[in-house]
Amino acid sequence: MDSHHVDLSIPTDPVELASRLAALEPSPPPAGSCIGTNLDTLARLLNFTPFESQWLRWFYCVRRFGSAILPVIPLRDATHGCTVLALLCEMPVDAVRDAVASRRLHAWGLLDRGDADGAMPSLLSDCLLATDQFVEWIEQPYDSDTDLLKALCQAQVSLQASR
Repeated sequence: MDSHHVDLSIPTDPVELASRLAALEPSPPPAGSCIGTNLDTLARLLNFTPFESQWLRWFYCVRRFGSAILPVIPLRDATHGCTVLALLCEMPVDAVRDAVASRRLHAWGLLDRGDADGAMPSLLSDCLLATDQFVEWIEQPYDSDTDLLKALCQAQVSLQASR
């Protein structure tokens, strides 16, 4: 039997989790990648916090490559969820709490809305679900910042119409 067996039905202690997640940091997109350029441009244009920028990269990675890129990590409550996200992104917990509470990334249609009342999801991977529309338009090359913002607005209108 594996000596590193962990019961995944029990929420992981955030400090222990930090060491396990250290190897999971998403790789930066290749230089010249339109995805990396679009993510950086979006973060700059919408004045994202450093945490929101990292969170956005995780959204993309989890949606594009599947939640299997992360271990199954149950979250006890919103406090535990924010602590885990802070450790994952190496950010202060207060910055995470502020971003989660603002729901700004949900409002822009970048993050799957999940629970309508804004409750913390029960699994880490559920905190990192980008919308399909986000993945589709963030992978496209754009000629200008204006074109990127137009695409974001069009994707948001399409998302609202589909609800």
